[in-house]
This record gives sequence, structure tokens and C-alpha cells, in this order.
Amino acid sequence: MDTATDRHDLEVLSLQECLSLLGSRPLGRLAYVDRGSPSIVPVNHIVDGRTIVFRALHGAKTDALIMGRPVAFEVDDHDPARAVGWSVLVRGRAEPVDDEEARRFAAELDSWAATTAMRHVIVRIHPEEITGRRLRRS
Repeated sequence: MDTATDRHDLEVLSLQECLSLLGSRPLGRLAYVDRGSPSIVPVNHIVDGRTIVFRALHGAKTDALIMGRPVAFEVDDHDPARAVGWSVLVRGRAEPVDDEEARRFAAELDSWAATTAMRHVIVRIHPEEITGRRLRRS
């Protein structure tokens, strides 16, 4: 079976492979626009079906997220010695989850700010597009 490649000769990953890889790493990068400027922050996450769920501290990041603006989320891995790696990109919109779901996810999600005294919100990214590429040594 031939593997699909893009114009850069990178392997194009299927949706199932993308979802599996997204869930294989606990840390990803969230990209969003805050007050007109792009921001990228690391977040711990889980994959719930086809959506990405993470915990964030209340503040500028969550204010920007819950306004329904576009976001991107990326997870990757690479091994420079073997010249192999992969990247998965999710584009969509984020929104806070309801209280019942928040309680369900709170135990599963670690936070970079390791204090329970800070207020958190659980956020879900609803993907509009999920794409992935893999680099393999020829």
C-alpha cells in the first residue's frame, strides 16, 4: 500500500493516527490571539473523542479563549539522531466545559501551576481541522 505524502514528501497521517498521536503525549502547545497579538503556551491535555480538553488559569488566556476566537493546538515529537518525527495540528474554537464535565476532567488534568488555591477553568477545543505529518528517513 502506498503512503500518501504532501508536497514536501512528508507522510500525511490519517485522522485516527492524528488522534492517537495527540493522546500519546501529555503536553501540547496552544496558540491563540490575545489583545491582537499571537500567543503560544504549553498546556497539559487529554483527548476526548475528537476534542482536546485542558485546564487553564482564569485570566487573559481564558478570556481570549472563551470568546469563540480561532485557536490552534499542536503536539509533536522528533528524534534528530534518527531523522524521524511527527507533528499534529488542530485548528478550531475553544469554549469552557460545563460544571459536570469540569468535575469529570479535573482529576485527569494536571496543571503547570501546581496549586489548588488558584481558580481554573476546563476548556475544550472543538476541531474544525486536524492534520498530521510524519518525517521518516529515506
